[in-house]
Amino acid sequence: MRIAFISDIHGNLEALNAVLDDIKQQRVKQIYCLGDLIGYCANPNEVVEKIKELNIPCVQGNHDFGVNDPKDFSKFNQHAQKAIEWTKKTLKEENRFFLANLPEKNTMTAFGLRFVLAHGSPEDPHWGYVFQQTMDATFQKWLSNADVIVLGATHIPFVKRYGRKLIINPGSVGQPRDKIADASYSILNTEIMQVDNRRVSYDIDTAAKKIITAGLPYYLGDRLHTGT
Repeated sequence: MRIAFISDIHGNLEALNAVLDDIKQQRVKQIYCLGDLIGYCANPNEVVEKIKELNIPCVQGNHDFGVNDPKDFSKFNQHAQKAIEWTKKTLKEENRFFLANLPEKNTMTAFGLRFVLAHGSPEDPHWGYVFQQTMDATFQKWLSNADVIVLGATHIPFVKRYGRKLIINPGSVGQPRDKIADASYSILNTEIMQVDNRRVSYDIDTAAKKIITAGLPYYLGDRLHTGT
């Protein structure tokens, strides 16, 4: 069975459409999303509506939470704060409601495996940034009750393997930060427990121009070209 994991779309419709087109060619049975559908880029409504249209199970990222939090933006950097403020004004009410009601974490058994899906970490789904350098003891502790843990948030893809158990970060669809500009996502083959991290080119110029036209910070458009 082949399962696709996408994360951190951040309102980048061009990247999302390119990734979905690639997924169609990969004999994928199911797609799961690790959150942060919105923030940074200029098509939050279209991205949310695409996820709803395709009925893709999704957990709530910190940006998804942020547009529904009337109190505190202090955990976000200045560019993220401006993007959230803009997104709050732009989002349709039904899309805001959809984001507000996403689960913080998805613990499930599927395809004969125990999964934990979270945007951040299993212990801190909104704000736990997990990198490949995280201590093995921490990863192994989390895997004591799961076969596969899939996380987002960092925008940097990685796979850690412990026997047949896996920690996966599919990277970011909409704003990669590993110095590769192409959109990133992952496919898990559950029969052989193999992970394929895929990179997909997309129309970065259009996505960046939309950011500038919307009045969002120029930096958010520029970084798409550099993958940083």
